[in-house]
Amino acid sequence: MDPLLLQVLNGYRPSQTPVWFMRQAGRFLPEYREVRKQYTFDQVLNDPQLSKQVTLQPIQRFPKLDGAIIFSDILIVLNALGCRVSFEHGSPSIGRTLDQISIDDAVDYSHFDTVQKALKATRLDLPSHVTLIGFAGAPWTLFAYACDGSNKNGWQKAKEFLSQKPLEAEAWLNKISKVTRDLLMLQIGAGAQVVQLFDSWAGDLSQDEYLSWALPFAEMTLKDLKVPRIYFPKMQELPPQLQLFDCEALSISWESRMSLARSSFPRKILQGNLDPKTLLGEEGQLIKSVQSIMDEMKGHGHIFNLGHGILPKTDPSVIQQILDMVKP
Repeated sequence: MDPLLLQVLNGYRPSQTPVWFMRQAGRFLPEYREVRKQYTFDQVLNDPQLSKQVTLQPIQRFPKLDGAIIFSDILIVLNALGCRVSFEHGSPSIGRTLDQISIDDAVDYSHFDTVQKALKATRLDLPSHVTLIGFAGAPWTLFAYACDGSNKNGWQKAKEFLSQKPLEAEAWLNKISKVTRDLLMLQIGAGAQVVQLFDSWAGDLSQDEYLSWALPFAEMTLKDLKVPRIYFPKMQELPPQLQLFDCEALSISWESRMSLARSSFPRKILQGNLDPKTLLGEEGQLIKSVQSIMDEMKGHGHIFNLGHGILPKTDPSVIQQILDMVKP
């Protein structure tokens, strides 16, 4: 029988709700912080054994987890395109933006070697009930980073690029989509059983901009991949066009209501959407919020998760508490 997460993504309704957490391998875990005392983020990112070790840390601590998301970063695609991304000071630094590289430059696929090796190694040591998740950044989100480097100015350069040079922007988004798709296909070949596409900055576009510049390229990236696909457009108001989006599941931001998403997208499996800040607050509110999501999603295909990543100050015991509520 398939693991719980795969059962739901394949359209079955098991008796329990599968659960995993975005950023479940990260700074909130003491064991991850121990690794980071010895190695920089760049070193972990570029060492398959360290990536595997960090991927497995939450699985070893929390046996009830149903998914293991490989430790990597969405910006490795930009490195393959020649943007020279570094994480030396904790946050990403873009050495060369799109206006400093040529769309005709060759793609350096060697930047995907680590995640490929890490996936293969992780799959061998993963418990049979846990599904291995690969991931990538969506084209608009990667384009925004490649233009601006960071969100300090609301992706001003990226938006100016879209409006002032639309044909060139379309060409870049097509190329980013192809390279990202290549990355996901490589991850699937290396053992990823599910893939998630993160459109982290979808909410920074207007609805019209999103429908023109984000949605089509995200769909192009995920089309016809041979494993279940989760798309995470981090935005408050999800356009109805997502009902026709070619994926099995939509991950819902904490800014939205699961009940509204359920009524808007009745044919989609839904993932989410506990507010990460709730994990830092009062226990009674946490219990109420978890139960509310579970009640809203009863009878519908649902993967319990947060509506964004786990915050670094989260107490690991709270994760265990949520797991015990979702899977008593």
